[in-house]
Amino acid sequence: MVRSSAAATPLTPAQSRRTIAAAGCFALAEGGCMAHPNEELLRKGYEAFSRGDMNTLRDEVFAGDVTFHIPGKNQLAGNHVGRENVFKFLGKVMELSGGSFRIELHDLLASDEHAVALTNGTGQRGSKTANYHSVHVWDVRGGKISELWEHPEQDKFDEFWS
Repeated sequence: MVRSSAAATPLTPAQSRRTIAAAGCFALAEGGCMAHPNEELLRKGYEAFSRGDMNTLRDEVFAGDVTFHIPGKNQLAGNHVGRENVFKFLGKVMELSGGSFRIELHDLLASDEHAVALTNGTGQRGSKTANYHSVHVWDVRGGKISELWEHPEQDKFDEFWS
């Protein structure tokens, strides 16, 4: 085993702030850290969706020209442009699943312009059961969600929503 004789050099306050920010939080003057504002925005959106709170999604989370890009060969696939069409898409999700569809948020990473969520989708649709992982890549502009690219386990996603 080789040991270094050099003592660890403490980080300067600026280096410490950059290290904390890279880890997903902003340093607070009194120590500790807080979540990036876009992480808080996305968490608010996922929580609102889980409660069926469309007012919060409309008024506080989605930009007016929000666009969802949903891949695959299924009833939901396509580009849903504008809040009205995104809400129609979300309504169809709930209609097809009899209101059972849920998104479990595993982890969330955020920067000034983007966020990435690791999720698990579950639900029932007749005799079909959804249980698939998905990566949601979000664009955030002006403090609101402007775009989503869904990247699910495509075979499972298509099987459930077809």
